[in-house]
Amino acid sequence: MSLQATPFHARAVEANRFNVWENRRGYTLARYYENAAEEALVARFGAVMGDLSWHWRAEFSGGDVEAFVARAFTRNGARLAENEACEVLWLNDGGAVRGRGILLRLARDRFLLSAAEEDRDWLFFAAGLYGVCARDHTSDGVLALIGPYAEEILLAAELSNIPAPMMLRRQSWRGLEIAISRLGIGFEIWCEADIALIVWDRLQAAGAPFALLPAGQEALDTLSFECGLLLPGRDFAPARDGFVAEPSLTALGLFGLVDAGAHYNGKTGAPARGLCGLVLDGPAEPGPVTFAGRSLGQLLACRYSPALQAVIGLAVLEPGEIPQGLSIGHLSCRAVALPFLPLSEPILGFSGAATETAASTV
Repeated sequence: MSLQATPFHARAVEANRFNVWENRRGYTLARYYENAAEEALVARFGAVMGDLSWHWRAEFSGGDVEAFVARAFTRNGARLAENEACEVLWLNDGGAVRGRGILLRLARDRFLLSAAEEDRDWLFFAAGLYGVCARDHTSDGVLALIGPYAEEILLAAELSNIPAPMMLRRQSWRGLEIAISRLGIGFEIWCEADIALIVWDRLQAAGAPFALLPAGQEALDTLSFECGLLLPGRDFAPARDGFVAEPSLTALGLFGLVDAGAHYNGKTGAPARGLCGLVLDGPAEPGPVTFAGRSLGQLLACRYSPALQAVIGLAVLEPGEIPQGLSIGHLSCRAVALPFLPLSEPILGFSGAATETAASTV
């Protein structure tokens, strides 16, 4: 399979001193530019920008599109205002999680889904049942701007129309037509491919006084994990068979992404477990979380956090008060609230939810 380049690839080549690349969804991307841990740390006291152009984006329009988005996803996108977004899941017929993404309403009868994992055949077939036109929309450039000084960089770049969380705003920027959104762990700048390099250069120039650096995919993964995001393809294998029952909403602790009273495909019962964070004494494989020999839940994924200088994990645990003294195999661990660390303010002493030792409640 031949690899594709994103609209920002030329600038990534210039910045990637060690020529370290990886393939994501058929696109060539910088794994890191100099040091992945340092790039993740810079986002804690300054700002980084990273390429999200490789994410799968699909547009749904026409037909009975409101009925489609209300049925296909666990949150009713028909309730969204224009340029408003929400985070959604979609399930197979057996109630297992197929995908996770952001659903954005572009107009009265147009929606855009953005996700790291493509599920084209399933969703496009479902859209056709409602007479909805579905098409890929992945050719544009999308650049993430993440960190406590991200907004200051936008203002320094003369981009004053700052969106609220889960909103998108279109604007003219010194002759360029772009859009700015706030749909993930920072801001996203959307642009057509032919102006992508100009957008990169302008942001880099505006961000120089704020120590803005490019961040590779490894650092972006670390930052989203520290924010408590459990993602298909990275942290768990999504269901691709139409009738398997796992991974279920209960097994993943993702009922927080379900609207009350929603009638989505694959609807299942009430939640029994919640997603929480763990700080571990070392790296561990997914497995049971126990207390005094009794299983309280399951570790789903873990990775090292440069900011906390510890291994952190995402787990589903039984509801109620969580005791201290948890373990995973021979490793000790403790439960903490999510997110492990916020990205809204500079981290000075790395204090916060993930450094507390008190028992948590799911």
